[in-house]
Amino acid sequence: MAVTVAPREVVDEVHRASRALGLNADLADRLAVEIAFCEVHHGGGLAAWADLVAAGGDRLADAAHVPFRMTGAEVEARTTGTARIDLEPAVPLAVLARSIRDLDRRGICCTPSPDGRPGTDLVTALDLAVGDPDPTADARIAERSQDALNHGVDVDADLWRLLRGRSHDFLVAESVLDAAHTEGQGGI
Repeated sequence: MAVTVAPREVVDEVHRASRALGLNADLADRLAVEIAFCEVHHGGGLAAWADLVAAGGDRLADAAHVPFRMTGAEVEARTTGTARIDLEPAVPLAVLARSIRDLDRRGICCTPSPDGRPGTDLVTALDLAVGDPDPTADARIAERSQDALNHGVDVDADLWRLLRGRSHDFLVAESVLDAAHTEGQGGI
């Protein structure tokens, strides 16, 4: 069974749940955006997040750091023409899909490509090479993004309940809530 949610809800819930599981704000934010992007464009983002959580230990945090490793690999690829990132243990595509898209937009091609693959597919290595951006990718992504913003994205109801349960473990400071309330009344 599926429920329809807004992409922003996916970002918010993954962020809060990841914070509740010990990730710092920056890491949780980056991971949440990656998972939401994957859920919208490839599917399997929430399932991949749940698998990382179920694996326990530092799997969630380790996987969340991979997009940052891709930045260093991009510099190497621009310098030498190619770069490789070996991922041990393998990470789900869901934590990389948006970063791969961003690299492509900047003229760095990644293998494997996320096209046609769900977010739960495991990636053991990424090969980066200087190349030309896919000229049709932006239009496809923009169309799917707009559709998700207008109509929502269908997610597995059980995974959504699991995520929401985890996100409720993250408490928001009362000062943040007070500031939001004050701001809504013409304050700050």
